[in-house]
Amino acid sequence: MQQPELGRRLTAFRKEKNMTQEELVEKSHVSVRTIQRIEAGEVLPRMTTVKILLEALGESYESFSAKQTQVMETHKSMLPSTNRNTLMIAVMAGAVYLISEIILGTMGVSRIINDGEWGVGMNAVYTSITIVMVISFALFAQGFIVLSSVFENTLLKVAAYLLVFAMVGKGILDVSSLSIDEIESMWIPYAVVAIILGAIGIVFGIALIRLQDSMGELSRFAGILEIIMGCLLITVVLFFISYVILVPAVVVEIIVLFRGYEYLSKQTETVPAA
Repeated sequence: MQQPELGRRLTAFRKEKNMTQEELVEKSHVSVRTIQRIEAGEVLPRMTTVKILLEALGESYESFSAKQTQVMETHKSMLPSTNRNTLMIAVMAGAVYLISEIILGTMGVSRIINDGEWGVGMNAVYTSITIVMVISFALFAQGFIVLSSVFENTLLKVAAYLLVFAMVGKGILDVSSLSIDEIESMWIPYAVVAIILGAIGIVFGIALIRLQDSMGELSRFAGILEIIMGCLLITVVLFFISYVILVPAVVVEIIVLFRGYEYLSKQTETVPAA
């Protein structure tokens, strides 16, 4: 059995039994640190350790091993090189998305200061960057769709797709607003978009937190940031604060995607025995 897949399967099996790590420690007499390292995929435990843990969980080693083999075969069929390539593209797209959002935000503030008075050239630049933002975000979100398939996280897939649709809608609204002289008249549609993005962002954050067993604490941190941003957007009046959180949130999410890329690349590697 190989890590980190073994650790992920042991974690999932323990949770299926509604057992905490502390309860497993009491039943198996294996130290909590050892269990944490195994579940985190940091070490490949000895067979005797695995048998002790499985016995405490009420499962035979033979049965678990057979299931493990089946799961590994399934995952191998789900982890072609195209998935790794998609994740790497998503990492780069995430950086482009973040940069384009910062530029658009700066241009938006400038437009408000100038009471919406922009030249035709600025409108063209803003439209072009908005298109880049939407496309890069779609590619960025595709990385999470890949992770959702690898780690069987349906909520993450649904939230990622919904975010793409919402960002397309926001991009259309942004470009359409360029033809409106009175920016104040656009507050209602922008409020609706903010609430929709906020609600989806909260769901996306929850899905990222669920990914922590497979991708570690960074995924949990990213999920918390997404939930905070979502709550701020839903209030509408505090939406501007969400832009401050956007930068660290996207940076952490890019790192999560890169770790997903590394995970797929190292499936056949072994780790030191515990």
